[in-house]
Amino acid sequence: MAELPFFTVIMPTHKRAILLRRALASINAQREGVGGVEILVISDAVDGDTDAACADLLTPADMYVRRNGRPGPSASRNLGLSLAKGRYIIFLDDDDAWHDGFLAALLAQPAVQQGQAVYFNFSIVNERRGADAALLSEGGADLAGRLNDDIYLKNQIPVCCFAFPRALLAGLVFDTHMRAYEDWEFMLAVYGRQTARHVPVMGARIFKDSGAESERRGVSQQSHDYNAVFDYLYVYRRHAAPTPELGQRRAELLNGFSIPVTPDLL
Repeated sequence: MAELPFFTVIMPTHKRAILLRRALASINAQREGVGGVEILVISDAVDGDTDAACADLLTPADMYVRRNGRPGPSASRNLGLSLAKGRYIIFLDDDDAWHDGFLAALLAQPAVQQGQAVYFNFSIVNERRGADAALLSEGGADLAGRLNDDIYLKNQIPVCCFAFPRALLAGLVFDTHMRAYEDWEFMLAVYGRQTARHVPVMGARIFKDSGAESERRGVSQQSHDYNAVFDYLYVYRRHAAPTPELGQRRAELLNGFSIPVTPDLL
């Protein structure tokens, strides 16, 4: 019987083969000496360039799935969760990448060796895409101490900055009906089971296109419009505030968008 991988990387993708190649190359560069890595690329669209990228860069240990149904990262991540075999699960978007040596540094952390959920640091990379593509700037973010009960008020840390024991995620899924913030809702469900520990490791490189308002699913215009505020209310109703003070702050935030609610509802 083949030995199970230590890490599973779940990567939803949608017709961004050039960026996908960068993400996959950043993983392939650090496979050695980390106990095995499997990459699960889940595409929600028919795209020959994506097919070619996966054929070129995935190994026999990996899997490429082209799924049916509505597009969107939630269903793709859920399919990845159902297929994952690694001891730890990490999510990575197709337009992001990892810092060199990330997996080896992560594996060396005592918290990971003990099987705990962890979160790590990241950098934000501003780039210009298209014919005149160029990297414009990059700055790091230290997330130490950033994960606390304020996660019940608003999202604090990108989902790509966590490594989860697969057993911890059993039975959890991303909500496919949400317009936005589905990763935050998922994180609250995980937080209810175990609080992740910070580890001083530089992990994700989160790329932003300076030439567009955003191509990122999580910060698109629809996640900023008025309707998306109701996703906040949906999250609040599914995950009760742990303290009256947080309930009051939730009510104040929604009241600012002319949604009349009282703390006892949140």
